[in-house]
Amino acid sequence: MATGPDRGHDAGAGHPAHGVEYRIAHLEERLARDELAELGMRIEAHGDAVHITGTAPTAGRREAVLRIAEEELPGVTIRADIAVADATAPDHPEELS
Repeated sequence: MATGPDRGHDAGAGHPAHGVEYRIAHLEERLARDELAELGMRIEAHGDAVHITGTAPTAGRREAVLRIAEEELPGVTIRADIAVADATAPDHPEELS
């Protein structure tokens, strides 16, 4: 989730980082309201890049999050650490030692 005092304000003017924070807020809103309803993603600006971390239920959802991030943040380097949850049942018992 984006943080900082400028979140939620029209930050298009002034310091360039403010515009990124504003765009991150739009990305978070879009991920929450679109068909994805991905609320568990953490999105933060770090230097000249945006980092997205979290867990997606499927590889398709992960790709959709990245596609939307690229649409909302053109020209910004996006670094993603989005794990895909494995909801399938194990095919063998876990062996503990």
